[in-house]
Amino acid sequence: MKIKAIHCICIISQIILIWVFGSYGYAVAADTAVETVSKNNLNAQTALPVGKLNDIVDNIQLQKKEIEERLGMLRKAKTEQEKNKIQSEIDEISRAIEDQETSFELILTAGQELISEEPEGEKQFDWQKDLLEIVQPILSELRQMTESRRKLDNLRKKIMWYQTKTQEITEVLNHFAKFDKAALEPDTLIEFAKIEKKWRNELQESNHLLEVARLQLNEMVKSQTAREVSFTEHIQHFVVGRGTTLMMMIITFVAVLFSLQLLWKAVVWIGFQKSTHWSYYQRLISLVYHSLTVMLAIAAAFYVLSARDDQVLLAIAVLLLVSIIWVLKNSIPRYIEELKLLMNTGAVREGECINYNGIPMKIDRLSVYTKLTNPALPDLKLRLPVSELSNYVSRPYLENEPWFPCQEGDYVMLSDDRYGWVKCITLEHVQLSLSDGSMPQTYTILDFLCASPKNLSQGFLITSVIGIDYKHQSQCTTSIPGILEDGIRQRLLQESYGHALKKLSVYFELANASSLDFKIIATFDGSAAGDYNSIRRDLQRFAVDVCTRQQWNIPFSQLVVHQGE
Repeated sequence: MKIKAIHCICIISQIILIWVFGSYGYAVAADTAVETVSKNNLNAQTALPVGKLNDIVDNIQLQKKEIEERLGMLRKAKTEQEKNKIQSEIDEISRAIEDQETSFELILTAGQELISEEPEGEKQFDWQKDLLEIVQPILSELRQMTESRRKLDNLRKKIMWYQTKTQEITEVLNHFAKFDKAALEPDTLIEFAKIEKKWRNELQESNHLLEVARLQLNEMVKSQTAREVSFTEHIQHFVVGRGTTLMMMIITFVAVLFSLQLLWKAVVWIGFQKSTHWSYYQRLISLVYHSLTVMLAIAAAFYVLSARDDQVLLAIAVLLLVSIIWVLKNSIPRYIEELKLLMNTGAVREGECINYNGIPMKIDRLSVYTKLTNPALPDLKLRLPVSELSNYVSRPYLENEPWFPCQEGDYVMLSDDRYGWVKCITLEHVQLSLSDGSMPQTYTILDFLCASPKNLSQGFLITSVIGIDYKHQSQCTTSIPGILEDGIRQRLLQESYGHALKKLSVYFELANASSLDFKIIATFDGSAAGDYNSIRRDLQRFAVDVCTRQQWNIPFSQLVVHQGE
């Protein structure tokens, strides 16, 4: 059943395309054919063919007399074989009479025929037949547009057939002329004359029917020429008639749809503007209202077609609607899941977050196109259709949960000690560069997050180690740490980043192999993140300056070799 239905829909779609794109093409083609034939024949056919009509009637009378003769022979026939032969001749002559009577009428009516079809009574339900009845107006219109062309083509074929038949009979009669009749015996001559007469009668009949067919063609051409309509007039007729109907239908559909949408927005603005999150029943009302909006818009469009009494456009609209429903029926399970999302009862919930390409994105409001944002990155926004959103699972987020390690303009330090300024952040990439924007380096979101970036713009500390000689061992745990701390602090406060210094500490750390090591720990707020490398160098420089002023020797690593005795 499904295959048959799909086949029917394909056929119907082809019919619609032919009707839309070929309707006036057929008309123009028919007009062209009519014009071509008329140029060749109409100049010699200006008067009604009264003489030919008389010939047809005379020929019919002769054939009726032949039938009476055959009927007399049929009554006198003795054997069944003779009766069958005579009856077949009578039937053949009767068909010829019927054809000529039809030709007589068609010549008078210029090829027009009476419609003898009557409406049929009620029948059992058959959806395929009902579907074909729906497209019947389209088929009737196509048949009407091509009727003249088809009749002309049939008449041309008929004329060619009679011409061929006449030529063949003429060749046979020429062959008869080659026989020497004087050499034939009387009985043979009688049979010869009988057959020759039969073929001559057939030639006369064929010539007569050929003339009748030509006459029909000429009369149809004259009739078509009298009713000839130009392509421009066809366009004007379409614009005034069916084009106006189409425009009215589209305007009505759009007007109803948008007016109801505006009404809904007004209701939402008045009644729901204070609601940050919609309840289940609010979403249900919204879904029902939007469904009714679409149905009312479609009903309004069909009402316009019905009021304009355009059965062709009405049939096309019904077929399009049925085709859309048929195509979408296999997607019902997916649409059910999407409806669950819109009702906030699916795997993705409003106000929660999803992980999109490694970045947590907050779901602001569920809709056909849902808007996703990241609170830490205000410029990072995403609009996902509900069909794509159904592939995710959301989760609640914590109030103090970090949405991203950094923002544009921050300074970060990666796990491989790469330092840089965050120049750009997108949903796919993070770009780092020097503070002046030079030497940019791009990371994918996944690679950037795997590098465990440290955000220096939120505050940082720098450690450094300085070692002095063992001869100052007596002071290494008492006065030296304080002297180093005071000296380094004074120098740091004199620098441009000095205001960002939050804490400075110097501790004795380790009695090393060749030196007494002191650890320097400096803590800064994020405003000094751009001077990170300068601060690291300055800590060593300032520590060395203090050692120089205090005349503390800074040893270097030594390798001692003992020589055995």
